[in-house]
Amino acid sequence: MPFTSPPGRRRTAWSIFTAWLIIRRYFVRAGDANPAQLGHWAAAWLDRIRDLYAAHAQLMTAWEEAAAPAPRDAAAAAAQLEDAGTAWDDVLAVIDTARKKQVQAPGLQEPAKKALATLDREWDGLAAHRQYPMISLDNNAAERALRRPVVTRKNAYGSRNGDGARLAARIWTVTATAEIAGLNVLTFLTAYLDACGRNHGKPLTGQDLERFLPWRAAPEDLCPCCGCYGRGCSEGLVVAG
Repeated sequence: MPFTSPPGRRRTAWSIFTAWLIIRRYFVRAGDANPAQLGHWAAAWLDRIRDLYAAHAQLMTAWEEAAAPAPRDAAAAAAQLEDAGTAWDDVLAVIDTARKKQVQAPGLQEPAKKALATLDREWDGLAAHRQYPMISLDNNAAERALRRPVVTRKNAYGSRNGDGARLAARIWTVTATAEIAGLNVLTFLTAYLDACGRNHGKPLTGQDLERFLPWRAAPEDLCPCCGCYGRGCSEGLVVAG
């Protein structure tokens, strides 16, 4: 559950996080184990975790806006970040109070005990998200990003050799970076390969290559329909909508 360092490797702040989604599953399973007696109890816990996700979304947005604000917006961004941090603290305090109170309650059923014991054991890793708002509360985004390469590898029966594996890793890295930048991956690759063809089949270098960096690419630079590349065209927009 927690993202821990391998034995013998120095632990860092990045190695202590626990995904809240994993903790949520324990409460879901506890409710499913005895819906009559634990259904409402589990639902209340899911509501608390939902509120924490909402507070973290606000905290992440405030952190992003406060990272490099315009000078005239710096004070407002800092205040927004402080307010978002306070909102997170308030929601986390509700969860903390509930877990401490309920774990001492007599007659607690075993599925509920297991969920609360797991929450208690992983508490430090769960609370650590407060100091690192840029880190998601779960690992869903990374797992979704890995799904397509894993399925493709399975359908292709693997890479067969080291060179093929390294090539696949490079391709998936490039396409994932383009996707994160909001580009249409197929159009992006088509435009780049077309430019290589116009360069006598050789890889681009210098400024010709830099305009294809995903975080710099503009729609008019990635138009495969006519090869205008910067001269403008009414087709070939690549920004994903």
